[in-house]
Amino acid sequence: MTIRTLWTLLFITVLQGCSDAPGPQRLPEHVALDLFTAIYVDQDTNKALPLIGGELLPLFHHYRLASQIQRQLFGLRLQQAEVELSSTDADFFRRRNQNMKVTIKLSGLKGDSVWQDLRQVQVEVIDNRWKVTKLINDPWLTNG
Repeated sequence: MTIRTLWTLLFITVLQGCSDAPGPQRLPEHVALDLFTAIYVDQDTNKALPLIGGELLPLFHHYRLASQIQRQLFGLRLQQAEVELSSTDADFFRRRNQNMKVTIKLSGLKGDSVWQDLRQVQVEVIDNRWKVTKLINDPWLTNG
């Protein structure tokens, strides 16, 4: 082998090492935020279904309507809702985990009063995509 061939092989190896690692392209917190936006703001279950996986998927198919999903699965029916990211247990070192928890802040009208609440979901990698797989019971005991 010539020196030129060795340098070419070394260069190709270095370039391959610099490429993006295989894995989900969307961040888990964006998937959770998109799910709550689809259910509470857009009230469109068709937008929410691709973001759901695991045991939640048949429940979303069963309840069908966004209002029923809000009542029966999330336990909180809101109108004129606003959704924002509160926190996530992902940091630089845990980004490679296959599952993580994401907390979403909801605010809107419940009846005639303004209501704010936090909801937590577990997001896992399924088929190389982040999907919401579990609704976590209220760890702060704010909704009874």
